[in-house]
Order: sequence, then structure tokens, then C-alpha cells
Amino acid sequence: MSTAIVALVGGQPLPNLLPIKFYHPPAVALLYTEKTRHVYERLFQTIKQTTTVTARLVDPYNINTIEEELEQCLEPLKSNYQLLFNLTGGTKAMALAAYRVAERYQAEILYLESERKKSTAYRYQWYNGAFQHQGTEDVLANLSLTDMLNVHFGPDGWQVHGPSQREGGKFEAAIAAALHQHVDEVMVGVKSSDGQLDIDLVVRVGDQWGIIEAKTAKHGNKVTKLDGIKQLSTAGRRLGTYTQQFYVINGDINKTHQPLIDTLAINVITLPEYHPGDQQLTATDAQRLVNEVRRALGNE
Repeated sequence: MSTAIVALVGGQPLPNLLPIKFYHPPAVALLYTEKTRHVYERLFQTIKQTTTVTARLVDPYNINTIEEELEQCLEPLKSNYQLLFNLTGGTKAMALAAYRVAERYQAEILYLESERKKSTAYRYQWYNGAFQHQGTEDVLANLSLTDMLNVHFGPDGWQVHGPSQREGGKFEAAIAAALHQHVDEVMVGVKSSDGQLDIDLVVRVGDQWGIIEAKTAKHGNKVTKLDGIKQLSTAGRRLGTYTQQFYVINGDINKTHQPLIDTLAINVITLPEYHPGDQQLTATDAQRLVNEVRRALGNE
């Protein structure tokens, strides 16, 4: 019998998208709240071509009504599928309600842990009515950048424009060229359709991804403006906690910016041999860039 995943939509879409892309269920049941409706809608748009989706809007805190809504959501699925409950997202009340329903069905449960630069599914089964840890497995969904951007912006919510036409565009293109052979994907000039975000580069290694803001100064000078850091902060809030942020510069960091960089957990990469207008990075700078990006994305 095929498996249907039951998932709880929280503020971050990836804990739901990763298992769906990894296990390839033919059907998914999603519970979402008014607060997470936009997350649900983008998740639905991302998976609807390959997965049948049933969904319910629920009260985030009323355990009894959540159970009732979930039972109704499962009505068309429970006779035709084995159920696998993903309890990673949603509120604590939603997780408790889903656990109680899973117990009634004696259905398998998973919880996704993604704190060590990889995603691990902890799976639990019922044996003679007892809840037992079945094992763990790495969730290697190999999401594309298109998947990741779709689930955060919606399929029609972003476009790739390529390097900037301003002076910094050559630096962006040089960074992309240096990374190209060493990462799974890189996009240059990603903009949201609402005009609020303009990301210089987006990069992926496996299921880990990051955004890059590239800024140059005259050779030997400090990068004094806060623009790049502010842009990373804005994009990071929109793209969530699973996104690594990189500030790639050719000069020294302004020491007054360091507390903000530390607070925002931004990875600073300095490429001191790059001169504004150069078409490519030197071998030394290129290697430094690749090493730092892959290290931050958990692949070194």
C-alpha cells in the first residue's frame, strides 16, 4: 500500500518539503493556520504537479478541534494509504493533536532534525501499542534552487535577471564562474516579483543553500557602506533560518559593522586580490571562495 504523508505547516516550509521530495508520496494531507496560510499556498504550488494534496485550515491552539479537522482531512486517504505523520512543523498543540490521531491509527511518525547542516528523519513506530524509536535516516531530497525559491516566493514570485549592469555585475559574474564547477547550482541576479528583494547570487550544495551579497571597494580600501548587510538581513528574514548568508567583499570589513554581522550570523568572505572591473577571480581568491562556501554549507 502506498504512503500518504500528514504534515503540519509552520513558519518554515522546508521541514515539510524535504520529506515530500525525499519519500515521493502520491498524496499529502496538510494542516495550516491563518498565520501560515501563505506558507501552505506556496508549498501547495510547489508540489501540486506530482502530489495529490488535501488540506484543512485549523485553529492553532485548540487541540480538540484540530483533531476533528485532521480526522476529516484523512477521511479520503485512510482506506487507500498507509499514513506517515510528520510532526516537525506547526504549533505544539497541532503536534499533540496529530500525535493523538497517529496513535489511534497506530501510524508511523517522523520528526525532521536539520541543525547539523544535514536533515535527519527520526522515525517511530507502534509495536503492540507501545511507541518505539524505529531508526534514523538522512533525508537527501536534492532540492533544486527552483524548488527552494518556489516554496519561499511562489512559482510566479521570482525571476533570474543575471549580473547587474552596474560596475558590481562583473564581480558577481566572476564569483559565479569560480563557484560553477564546485557547487550543484548557482543563480545570479534573483529578484522577487514584488520588487522587495534583489539577491546577487543564490547557491546550492545538496539540500543546503545560501545567498550571496557581493560588494567591492577600490583596491586596499574598506567596504564602508551597510547596504550589502542590510540586503542580506532583509532576504534572510524572507527566506528563513535554513538559508546561509554570505557577504563577499574585496576589502577589509568595517569594524563597526562586525557586531551586526555576528548578530545576523553572516559569513564574511574577503577576496583581497580582486580589482573592480576584473573579469575573473585569481586562483587564490577563487579557492578561498569555494572553500568557505562549501564549509558553511556543510560539505567540507
